Amino acid sequence: MPLIYLTGNSGAGKSTIRKELSRRGYEAHDTDENDVSSWQNKLTGKTVERPEFEADRTKEWYDKHDWNMSREKVENLQDVAKDKIVFLCGSTSNADEMIDLFDKVYYLSIDQDTLKKRLLTRTDNDFGKAPDELANITGWHDSLEARYRGHGAEMLDASKSVKEVVDLILESLD
Repeated sequence: MPLIYLTGNSGAGKSTIRKELSRRGYEAHDTDENDVSSWQNKLTGKTVERPEFEADRTKEWYDKHDWNMSREKVENLQDVAKDKIVFLCGSTSNADEMIDLFDKVYYLSIDQDTLKKRLLTRTDNDFGKAPDELANITGWHDSLEARYRGHGAEMLDASKSVKEVVDLILESLD
């Protein structure tokens, strides 16, 4: 059975898709949960806490830190995926180093206007609301999509309904 990576820019709908996959009975994990990923200092590699206050989450802070997956945690999910389909949904700085662990990669593609609207109006996550975060996320838009195209990811239109996107994913696995 496969280990599937579902990724996209912040605000593209990864967490919402994960919840729908879980609702439909699939094992689906989020890189933002269960210590799958952590903020790390780029120079030292040491784990750090993301600043609590929006004013402290500046461009300078993000220039010094990355959100990275634990290879060990992803390998553990790969072991679980020997018996059933397992999804990992998220986006991290070091995902390129983990691509070899996934049997299939999906990228949730979304236009800039919809992305900004989702980031600024979501209530379950404050990432992207700080001005420097919003600038970073919108700046990543084109390069992230190109990066995953280069990895052979299947591109999905994330402006479609959650049901439609999940149906497309599951149909392509048959």
